[in-house]
Amino acid sequence: MTAAALPGHPPLATVVIPTYNDGDLLIGALERFKAQTWPNIEIVVADDGSAEPVEPRVRNWPGYDERITVVRRAVNGGVPAALQAGFERARGDYVHLSSTNDLVEPRFLETSIAALARHARAGMCFSDAGIVSDPGEEREPFPLHLARGETFFTPDAFAARLRSRPFHISSNTLVFRTSALRATGGSRPELELYADWFACLVTALRDGAVYVPRVMAYSRVHPGAYSGRPRPRAARVELAAAAIRAVAAEFPEVLPRLRRSDAVSDFGLPVLLGLLREPQARAVVGADTFWVTLVRAGWRGMLPRSGRRLLRRMVMRPKAA
Repeated sequence: MTAAALPGHPPLATVVIPTYNDGDLLIGALERFKAQTWPNIEIVVADDGSAEPVEPRVRNWPGYDERITVVRRAVNGGVPAALQAGFERARGDYVHLSSTNDLVEPRFLETSIAALARHARAGMCFSDAGIVSDPGEEREPFPLHLARGETFFTPDAFAARLRSRPFHISSNTLVFRTSALRATGGSRPELELYADWFACLVTALRDGAVYVPRVMAYSRVHPGAYSGRPRPRAARVELAAAAIRAVAAEFPEVLPRLRRSDAVSDFGLPVLLGLLREPQARAVVGADTFWVTLVRAGWRGMLPRSGRRLLRRMVMRPKAA
């Protein structure tokens, strides 16, 4: 249940930060979210079975206050499991699933929540991505160029936009309406690698999404990133198939939009080929999905980031009315 805002007070926003044996990074993340300009915030730290429990360190940190709570999992279960454990404690009307590695600008929550308030139908807000290379703190913007100003995409419009000009939403730019994220099941541990993909795509294709053309959150590129860990192809195929089966079983109204969007092209060619053996998964894989997949692979594999930024600006930017 979310906490109802008192009259004259802004709604509560919840930030969930998973942590596993990275106490120094956690303190940095806490500092960044305490510095947010949104005035009503709670921070839920989800300790994913760290060798040394993080709660004593958090409570002894000079910046600790009653807005911060810690929930601890008995055993390490991975990022989605930790996020889900924290999300289950969320009381806010809005929620951001974060990371100890990523950086956010001080107005990130305020800007995203204000956009959601202006677009009451939207289940989530997303914005342009940025990258921080490790080591170092140099920030590199990577804008999507989806619109010139704040834009609400209905579910059908989101599917059409994703199909016509494929783009990837960086999960660290997302702020969800809590009720919308609860409807998807939150950060579903059983989907592992594709838990954030599922939550994002189902929300956008079910409720719509509002886009803010501004870089406010940066992903850190580092060797230990959860999404970058090697996984056998068979395991990735099964997880992708499980995500599609869940859409078909729980959100049948979303399935046609998922097919039209070609969103499964984000899985990559090896996974798509494996999905052809899954009847339900095959239903959302069209011939053009493979073409989009090849374009994505070429885009990522052949062009440097600077070249991709320039080409995206030329191709994606909408024409002036």
